[in-house]
Amino acid sequence: MEKKTSFFKSRKFKYGSLSTGLTIAFVAVVIIVNVIFTLLADTYSWKLDMTSYDLYSISDNTKQIVRSLTKDHTVTFTVMYKEEEYPEQFREVIKRFANLSDKIECTFIDVDVNPSALTSYGSEYSIEEGSIVVQSKDRIRVVPFEDLYKTDNETGAVSYKTEESLAAAMLYVTKEEIPLIYFLTGHGESGYESLLNLFANNGSDVEEVRLSQLKEFDEQARCVVICGPTMDYSESEIRKLQDFLANDYNYERNLFYFSDPESPDLPHLDGFLAEWGIQINHDVVLESDENSASAYAAGGTAGLYLIPSYSEEEINGQKLGADYLSVVPNASSVSLLFEADGITETFPLLVTSEDSYAKDSASVNSGYDKEKGDGEGPFNVAVLSTRYKYQDNVPIYSHIFAAGSVDMLNEYYLNYNGNGNYLYKIYQMMVGEDELEIDGAVKSTAITGMTLSTAAVRWTSIIFIGVIPGIFLIIGLVVYIRRRYL
Repeated sequence: MEKKTSFFKSRKFKYGSLSTGLTIAFVAVVIIVNVIFTLLADTYSWKLDMTSYDLYSISDNTKQIVRSLTKDHTVTFTVMYKEEEYPEQFREVIKRFANLSDKIECTFIDVDVNPSALTSYGSEYSIEEGSIVVQSKDRIRVVPFEDLYKTDNETGAVSYKTEESLAAAMLYVTKEEIPLIYFLTGHGESGYESLLNLFANNGSDVEEVRLSQLKEFDEQARCVVICGPTMDYSESEIRKLQDFLANDYNYERNLFYFSDPESPDLPHLDGFLAEWGIQINHDVVLESDENSASAYAAGGTAGLYLIPSYSEEEINGQKLGADYLSVVPNASSVSLLFEADGITETFPLLVTSEDSYAKDSASVNSGYDKEKGDGEGPFNVAVLSTRYKYQDNVPIYSHIFAAGSVDMLNEYYLNYNGNGNYLYKIYQMMVGEDELEIDGAVKSTAITGMTLSTAAVRWTSIIFIGVIPGIFLIIGLVVYIRRRYL
């Protein structure tokens, strides 16, 4: 009689138990690895950004700014809010930003538990719940929560600006010198808000002032901006502008001037510009070349939305252009009265095509079609004038940039075409600043929902529908075959 084998010693139990044990061990390892990876992913931002507009991704420009940090710079982000309750779309970007470098530290403070944190930086700072305090050494910039996003009142679309605001704040607190830029008011100036934000977001101090009330210029003032004045400046104000640019003949001062074709005669300002070889004409430039005008314009007036060429001339040893084309809407032509006059030189910057034409600004509203007597292109719609001296055989400059369009500063054109990038490069050339820029300081989504890109959907499907099930299928087949032939 065959001896009956105990079930617990049977081959079925032996290999069945082994299989069960391996399965349990495998599941346990998967769980442990998942927990560890989740913790590491949260700490080091090992997460895929599958949004179609890269909501959580950090741009190359910002990474370049972070790489420029020296060993003397340690930047701290202090978020005045409980970490787990801070909105994820902002919290994730803050953490990814901090993970770019060991020179950046990030902490969250629950102000319900520690309310004194809001006043710990001094009474001169207005810090509210949800704000982010960015600090390096003794320099501080506070980023209010409302600066992390912007809502379009007409469409309800949300633009997320977390990276933009943090990069601007970091650039500000780590700059060796903070230049001051005056935006002049009191003469009907308008349309400069986006340009002001561009400069502020790239680490400059900006200030709106009335020139008539300004007793003296701050030592850190590097630039003044005049946008679309509708009233002339007085003779005393013109003298202040002249003194500012001369800077006791030390130069290194600059001016941006943006005109509006609908502006009246401004004899004092026109005379001041003429001394620098610049003349703003009372006309409106239009394009008949479809490739040199914007296709986004509506109402049959696309010719008003100029896409000029960047000049190939070298200025101060460099060519000035942008990564994208600039759009210059509703522009007057700008003439150069001379190429060189003593210590002053002039240069064209933005030039329309040979097919462009100019109509008198007083009659343009009666029709935009080209007529007999209209000016023949090409035209300058932006120019630069430089005045210089040599010190120790090194040239030192003051500059005037003049454009025939204030509408080129509109938020859309400044942020989504080459305008912001180009104007900031002009500024960097003027002040001799390194080429670090938060590109128009713009990372705006301007859409209302979060979507996955086609590529993200495709790769996610391949991984989760194909690769992972395939791995388990292979493992299962191997186990099955081994067990079958035992």
